[in-house]
Amino acid sequence: MNGDHRQAWIQAVVYLFVIALFLRRTLTTQTMRVVALPVIAIIFVLAAAAGIIYTPASPAAWITVPIGVVLGAVLGYFRGLHSAVTPGPKPGTIRVKASPVLSVIVIAALLFRLGIRFLFANDPATGFAVSDGTLAFAALSVSVARLMLFFAARRTIATAV
Repeated sequence: MNGDHRQAWIQAVVYLFVIALFLRRTLTTQTMRVVALPVIAIIFVLAAAAGIIYTPASPAAWITVPIGVVLGAVLGYFRGLHSAVTPGPKPGTIRVKASPVLSVIVIAALLFRLGIRFLFANDPATGFAVSDGTLAFAALSVSVARLMLFFAARRTIATAV
């Protein structure tokens, strides 16, 4: 096994760990602070942008990243729209039960990204381009979903008062 494939296997183990944590968190009802939702959205976008900016630019990246942004925003919109939001136990909090179907889509995107990195271990430019598009997809889906939850929380809290 060469170094590129060894690195891909290490990433696979890390991804499996992250997916397990993601499933544990998203398949249960969570209490969230409303003021943190837009902050988290901004952090995700900035972190993804930082990762994408430092990847060598390629023509394929100019195609995959915008596609990832659009598809991620659409998924995030529906993910936030289909999450059950109720007032939380403390003021300024909400309880959120996410849709498991949409969570599976995010996990599929992460696995797709990992598979692309593994398949294109010997062609890093293409691997990075598709990987960056998938990263943009994941970041936008989480960010837009958090923003949708923020707006839903404002409506939920306003009707609860």
